Amino acid sequence: MNLNQLDLNSLLVLKQLLEEKHVTNTALTLNISQPTVSRSLYKLRKLFDDPLLVRTTTGYELTPKAEFIKQELNKLLGHLDNLINGQDFEAESSKKTIKLFALPPQMETFGTKVVERIRQEAPNMEIDLDCIPKPHFSTLISGDVHFVISPLKPPSSEQDIYMSRLYSQEFRLIMSKKHPLANQELTPENLVECHFGQISLQGDKQLTIEPRFKNLGILDGQKKLSAPIRLNSFSSAAAIAEVTDTIFHLPTNYAKAMCEKHDLIAREVPDALKNQTYLDTYLYWHKRHNNDPMCRWVRSLIKDIASTWVGSTETSLHM
Repeated sequence: MNLNQLDLNSLLVLKQLLEEKHVTNTALTLNISQPTVSRSLYKLRKLFDDPLLVRTTTGYELTPKAEFIKQELNKLLGHLDNLINGQDFEAESSKKTIKLFALPPQMETFGTKVVERIRQEAPNMEIDLDCIPKPHFSTLISGDVHFVISPLKPPSSEQDIYMSRLYSQEFRLIMSKKHPLANQELTPENLVECHFGQISLQGDKQLTIEPRFKNLGILDGQKKLSAPIRLNSFSSAAAIAEVTDTIFHLPTNYAKAMCEKHDLIAREVPDALKNQTYLDTYLYWHKRHNNDPMCRWVRSLIKDIASTWVGSTETSLHM
């Protein structure tokens, strides 16, 4: 590769192309013409001796080499930004972009408070929110987002992710107001006969509440709770519960919010099933952003919000 053929503008176009995976969207984002982006892509393909973007039945996807370039490019541009802009950060005047990933239960409750505060204290900043279901830490590791809000834990082999505990979340059972149990006392014995909805974000097939039934001896052997509905996101859970006899086990704040929008009721989990209905939610960030002034400011803001819910404790996964 001849580095003389590569300039900063080309790197910026490449970064956006690898994020958007779409020539037209890249042109719109960068406010340049589509032919300009197409010419840049042609030159970049020659430069890297790789197609970078390949057409599939669902659109364009990155080649393995492009995935590697994307991760390294985010690191490189981050270093360049620090070199150019130094270590100064003034929230009131900053025009930087903060990128955050969280799924709807975390985004629609806690995440909205974060957005509200950032808009109040840094009105010129852009906020890029990603709520599309995916492996929670892939975008953090690749550098596509600055922060992840999640109740899940990253791979034990990942040594460069830091975490800060935000809050503990209790769960509720949401069901249609017409459900046979909507106005009855809930017990493990009558719930075991019900149909549940499974929200499988990581490919898991066991309901989060199921182990408690087994521990109580209500489910034995290979018997499982009935889960005829399996979703890979939270987006349709409330609508499905509203028109079926399906029960979903959801974080309390999210469950209550869904009940305000749908003809649903949120019921407390019976005491006998409560042992595993509490879940810690964490703020995660990558080592590459640990000392970035903007990210330090955002972390401080998020932890301040969390302190009204529960005290937060910051750690590094590799400490």
